[in-house]
Amino acid sequence: MLRRLFLTLAIATSALAINGVAWADITVLVPSGSEGNGLTAAAGDYSKLKGSKVEIVQAPYANVFEKAANAGQTKSGAFDIVLMDDPWIPFFAENGHLEDLSPYFAKLGVPGPDNDFLAKSLAVCRNPYNTGPFVCIPYVGNAQMFFYDGARFAQAGVSGAPATWDDVYKAAKVITDAGKGRFYGYVFRGGQGNNVVADFMPLLWSYGGNLFNADRTKVTLDTKEAKDAMTMFMQLKGISPKGVESFAPEDVGRSMTSGIAASSINWPNWVATFEDPSQSQVVGKISYAPMPAGTHAGSSEIGHWTMGIMSASKNKQEAFDFMIWATSPEQIKISATRGNPPVRFSVFTDPELTSQAQFRHYPTLMQAIDFSTPRPRHPKWPEIENALGIELSKAVAGSEDADKALANAQVAIEKITGIGK
Repeated sequence: MLRRLFLTLAIATSALAINGVAWADITVLVPSGSEGNGLTAAAGDYSKLKGSKVEIVQAPYANVFEKAANAGQTKSGAFDIVLMDDPWIPFFAENGHLEDLSPYFAKLGVPGPDNDFLAKSLAVCRNPYNTGPFVCIPYVGNAQMFFYDGARFAQAGVSGAPATWDDVYKAAKVITDAGKGRFYGYVFRGGQGNNVVADFMPLLWSYGGNLFNADRTKVTLDTKEAKDAMTMFMQLKGISPKGVESFAPEDVGRSMTSGIAASSINWPNWVATFEDPSQSQVVGKISYAPMPAGTHAGSSEIGHWTMGIMSASKNKQEAFDFMIWATSPEQIKISATRGNPPVRFSVFTDPELTSQAQFRHYPTLMQAIDFSTPRPRHPKWPEIENALGIELSKAVAGSEDADKALANAQVAIEKITGIGK
């Protein structure tokens, strides 16, 4: 029922456009890269269909947050929609910068998006997480996977997907030792901020750790679980390329596509690059697996890009209608062909896509989303991430002892959040 109503609205908006109904222009802030490029292309299609202009403002990752935060704080109405990384949602929602979508769905006679969306994809769009009202609609179904060269891992003694981080380290060390500085078994993003934090969090979860306890009354980087995760993280650093302490996604991507590195945690938008003969020397060689386990089951970091309406928007209904259209099954499938991972079950299992080699990772990615973990849902997450990232990067660079880095991060996060005082 929900799905039919969702589809009905998408069809109805198309019919109105055909009949010449005027639509207000809307402005959408998106990140650089495939996520933003996909919505930019969709906006162009929508403008042709409606005869109205959807203006796209594209900016680097960190600048999207800054621009949106400034627009929210000044109530400028500069942006009607922001395509935002899901851990930003608490900041924008709890500061009153995001519109509650409940009244808009109520007009359709439904409580929220239809159940063709994956459950975890919808959970991140509520604030509080999984229980509050919808303040966003999912668009890009990012969740980390473990990327590895299956043949090289098998030669190193680990056949099939590595089940544990010990398996990863075992095979990767054999590869690094054999490489003698020419190639390596593992690579990761060690640069400060989002880079190193995104690669550390899956290890932290797989060893039973987290940044906070369950009711978020204590920072928990001083635990055995966190120290065990840090120990493995530093072991992996020891078998990674030199300079990894400054690596960003592009550096990890180049290391993998050139064959210099045999494995990494990575995001699904890189699959197209790895499988493109014009950009990659490892076409058909990379396997995609769920996150390895530590002492606990492995869990991917979910990193969905979601669309929310800014509370200062002067075109809220028009913005909502665009979001409904852009996240319809048909448009999510088109977005998938443009390189964005889907958020709908029907697209993940569409035989027209899954029969193609470029989408062979879809079953693994859907599993990764289903068993993913969100980053801590805190309105000060950007500050928390930055503080943790600084300390982790120092440890990776060797300028600070690993235990000291965790201790310093613990103190910094306690100060940011006011926890522990």
